[in-house]
Amino acid sequence: MLEHEDMNLSTREVARLLDMPEETIQRWIRKGSLPAVEIKGQYMVREHDLKRWADMHHIVLNESPKDSRQGPEPKDISIFKAMQRGGVFYGIKGNNVKEVLEDMVRVVTLPENLDRNMLLELLLEREKLASTGIGEGIAIPHPRTMPEGILKLPIISTCFLEKEVDYNAIDAKPVFVLFMMISPSIKVHLEMLSRLSFCLRDRDFIRFLKKSPGEDDLLKRVKVMEERLKPASTTEP
Repeated sequence: MLEHEDMNLSTREVARLLDMPEETIQRWIRKGSLPAVEIKGQYMVREHDLKRWADMHHIVLNESPKDSRQGPEPKDISIFKAMQRGGVFYGIKGNNVKEVLEDMVRVVTLPENLDRNMLLELLLEREKLASTGIGEGIAIPHPRTMPEGILKLPIISTCFLEKEVDYNAIDAKPVFVLFMMISPSIKVHLEMLSRLSFCLRDRDFIRFLKKSPGEDDLLKRVKVMEERLKPASTTEP
C-alpha cells in the first residue's frame, strides 16, 4: 500500500484511506476504537496497525494518500453549489438504513444518466464496509467510486428523515439527516468530504440542522461557513 511498512500516517491520511471524515477518525482515536500514538501533539497511526484494524473490521482500504494525489487537482470545489444541485428533501421514510436509503434514492434529483438502482447498490455496498454515520445524528452516505463519465460536477443531496433511525453510527446516536454525496472523482470526493466535515464540526450548525431549516436558510448558512475556507486554484461552474 505504502512504501514503508511501518510508516506513521496522519489522521488526514487515515481518513482518506478509510473514506471517512477526519473528525470521525479523531473521535475513534480518542475513544480508543482505533490504535494510534501521539507524536509532538499530533495523533499518528502506524500503517501496520491500520491494516490489522481494517482486516479485523472487514474494511477494504482506499489507495494510499500518495496515489490519491496523482492526476489533476479538483477545481475550486464548492459544497454550497453541490448542495444547490442536489437539493434539500424532507420526510424521508424508513425504519432502518436500507429503507431510508431506498426512499432517499427514490426522491432525490439525479442526472438522467445515473441509474437509481445502481446508485442504491453502491450506497448499500459502502455501508457494509463501515457506517457513514459520523455522529451527532448525521450520516454522509456515498459510493466509494462512481462509474467514469457519469458525473461532471459533484452533488450533495440533503435529506431530513421523517423520524430518527439507528444508523450504527460511531457514537450510537440515531441519525436525523443524510448528506448524500456523489462525486466525479476520488480527488473531488475527498475535497468535498473535507469541506462538509468543516461545517459539521460546528456545534451551532448541528443545532441549526436539528430544526430542519428551509432550503434557502440552509444554503445561505452553508455559503457563509464555506467562505471561511480558502478557495482552490480555479473556478467551478
